[in-house]
Amino acid sequence: MMVLHGCAAPRPSLPPPVTGIALNDVCNRYNVTWQWDGVTQVVILEYKGSKAKALVGSNLVMFGKERIQLSVPVKRVNSTIYVPEDFESKVLERFGIRPGPPGIAVSWSRLKVRTVVIDPGHGGRDPGAKGVSGSLEKNVVLDISKRIKSILENVGIKVIMTRHRDEYVTLEERTEMASKTDADLFLSVHANANPVSSIQGMEVYVVKTRNKQDLEEEQRNKNEKIFVKRMSPRDPSLVKGIITDMMYQSKVAQSALLAQAMASQASAYADTSNRGVRPCRFFVVRNTLIPAVLVEVGFLTNRSEEKKLKSSVYRQRMAEAIARSVVRYAND
Repeated sequence: MMVLHGCAAPRPSLPPPVTGIALNDVCNRYNVTWQWDGVTQVVILEYKGSKAKALVGSNLVMFGKERIQLSVPVKRVNSTIYVPEDFESKVLERFGIRPGPPGIAVSWSRLKVRTVVIDPGHGGRDPGAKGVSGSLEKNVVLDISKRIKSILENVGIKVIMTRHRDEYVTLEERTEMASKTDADLFLSVHANANPVSSIQGMEVYVVKTRNKQDLEEEQRNKNEKIFVKRMSPRDPSLVKGIITDMMYQSKVAQSALLAQAMASQASAYADTSNRGVRPCRFFVVRNTLIPAVLVEVGFLTNRSEEKKLKSSVYRQRMAEAIARSVVRYAND
């Protein structure tokens, strides 16, 4: 019998011609013990007394008597075993592990995002969109937002939530939270609706142009005053001018970078249609001073997409997809 243990498994010198992540990388990240039997092709994972078994060439994992189905089979290339990216959310969660964004390492020396404001849309007396079977947007996006928060905090990014429960928060209050803190990014999470029930997929919205009307908006000017006062400069009028010009240009450019990445990468990871990046004048997006995006995680008016969004497994995957995009943007 030939047995390989986690860190001892050699890696190929060139990237393997398969998708997925190396099992030893996953196990090292979460201190999971594993071994592979070269005769039976069985992988055994153990964490705090619990065990799971996977078979190379199969997409089934046994956790006790529970059968877990992965998106693609476990594979072995050269001497490295690869698992699909949903391995973390589907298998490691059974061990009680809260997975971070799979396959992403945080480089703190150059991390440009340390604090994120997550804004679960609607809430309280404002339910938002309603699904074909009664799902409410306010509940779906709050759950996904909490999952994003957990993932980002696991990799060391501070998260500020505009709401933690089913409560009504005004649009003005949401944007002010970003101005009163050291936030580097504003992420608003919503679920979509459309009279045409066949429409489905993810959309990401940003402010894409320098708009004089937006710059003169009352709430934006209020947020600028809050931001400038918090900085306590010697010459507030000078700093305000710099904020108006330089920060707005930076916001437009950086928001577009994140939106493009999120639309393509997150939709692919969550296995949903990419409806692209769209310009908008949504209140919370245009009245923040920092980079801001609004992501629509899917259409509740589409029966199949609503069914997915009602699943805790899919909401976790969507949260991972969004968090991955944020972390990659923060690392660039």
